[in-house]
Amino acid sequence: MASKSVLIVGGNRGIGLNLLKAFVAESWNVTGTVRPQTRRDDDPSIADLEKTGARILEIDYLDESTIEKAAIAYGNKPLDLLINTNDMLVEKYRVMAVGPLLTIKHFLPKLEQAPGAKIVNISSAFGSISTNSFGTFMAYRIAKAALNQGAVTMGREWDKEGRKVTMICVEPGFLSTRLTGWDGVDNMDKGMNSRSSRLERGSRLVSISVSAPWLDG
Repeated sequence: MASKSVLIVGGNRGIGLNLLKAFVAESWNVTGTVRPQTRRDDDPSIADLEKTGARILEIDYLDESTIEKAAIAYGNKPLDLLINTNDMLVEKYRVMAVGPLLTIKHFLPKLEQAPGAKIVNISSAFGSISTNSFGTFMAYRIAKAALNQGAVTMGREWDKEGRKVTMICVEPGFLSTRLTGWDGVDNMDKGMNSRSSRLERGSRLVSISVSAPWLDG
């Protein structure tokens, strides 16, 4: 039986790198992406990604042409799982909302070649409108709300069109990443290892780690 394939956007650090390592350990065909600028700068995180043995492509959520080029470079072959991570602080809305949706657009033809393909968006309960009782983190909340709405809307449209790709939004917990100032309380390795196996069993429009009223507004 051929190994399944996963593409992790933002696979060189944080949540993305830890998920990538978990899928490599499970013998998936793994591709991780980095921003072109990160590679040009010879960032230490590139070496961390290279050590995993994963294939590396370049994607910058702020530049759709890089997404299109990466989709072409990936080739005309099935993609079982696309994971959009976006824990960057730069231009939150475009990085966290628009970028993932553009990536889905360009990789959808590959996903549709794989039976039971899934898309996983690393989202947040902070994107909820109905559970926002104390404000704060305005830019982050707006970006995640847009991502949640885009994912739900796209999933509903695919249902009507009869597309067989599953859309998943995940609340990963409060992990130690650059976004949280390395001040997270949840264990990254334990959390990502458990989620990598659970993502394969995920169903449409659910959160892996918590109930998801935030997907309903």
